[in-house]
Amino acid sequence: MSMTQIALIKKSELPNKETLEKAIEKLGFNFKFLEDFKNFDGLDEISCEINGVKTSLEIYLNNIDDLLSDFPELKDKSKDFDCGVSFVWGADYAAGACVGIISIALIDICNSEIFYTDDEMWYSKEMLIEDIPFFLKELEK
Repeated sequence: MSMTQIALIKKSELPNKETLEKAIEKLGFNFKFLEDFKNFDGLDEISCEINGVKTSLEIYLNNIDDLLSDFPELKDKSKDFDCGVSFVWGADYAAGACVGIISIALIDICNSEIFYTDDEMWYSKEMLIEDIPFFLKELEK
């Protein structure tokens, strides 16, 4: 079973790795990217580590029209955005935590709107912050 979360953004505001790392560092999580990349454009997978647990997730940068054709639920909040970053992962708590952390950074950096497709639900920064401890607690088991 895979899960998908989409961060709507303006492509001109797509942050580079260094900007993402600085925003994530301010959040206080023990997180790091495990590979070099300029930004998410052209990637199809990314490896990261949370609390010493390594994981990877699929990542895609799609234009807004393609996203709207697959997810018409995005229409109401898509008018200020021209693309979206889709994060896809399996039943992996480390990956879920990483997606949440990266999503918070995208909210902070470029005012992204976050949509979790499985529940057809919009997530605020506060909701993501509340969810991450659940994922981290599961990693300890």
